[in-house]
Amino acid sequence: MAAEVVMPKFGLTMVEGTIQRWFKNEGDAINAGEALFEVETEKVLYEVESTAGGTVAKLLYGLEAVVPVGLPVAVIAEAGEDVAEVAARYSDGAPAPQAATSPAGSPIPGAGSAAAAPAATAADGKRAPVTPAARKLAAEHNIDTASLTGTGPGGRIT
Repeated sequence: MAAEVVMPKFGLTMVEGTIQRWFKNEGDAINAGEALFEVETEKVLYEVESTAGGTVAKLLYGLEAVVPVGLPVAVIAEAGEDVAEVAARYSDGAPAPQAATSPAGSPIPGAGSAAAAPAATAADGKRAPVTPAARKLAAEHNIDTASLTGTGPGGRIT
């Protein structure tokens, strides 16, 4: 039987989360406990792990989608299940993945470019952490975070 991965609740006051990145695409194999997507809350980014192993049958939301806590965001088909059949069950009435749009309905400038930009690196050669607020501000002003030096704790870009 297919398993639904739901939007988790990370805090007492959390009522929704924004999907910032999918680590897997539809049709990809995934193991239980493997990172499936990244969600932004009011203050932080969290990686959400798959609750089941199998094949990603359906991603129910696109990037920048705001999803209430407890709603399914993805469906994982177990080994031996027909992935197309499982995906078809969620096609009718399920929210379709959508591109990021502004309130007026026009695409948000730079919404997809932040993911394509190279990641900033810390002095030790690893990716420098960027807070969600700093990432959003950099994207709004078309600033490449790779060109920035973090001054926060551990080289974090704040």
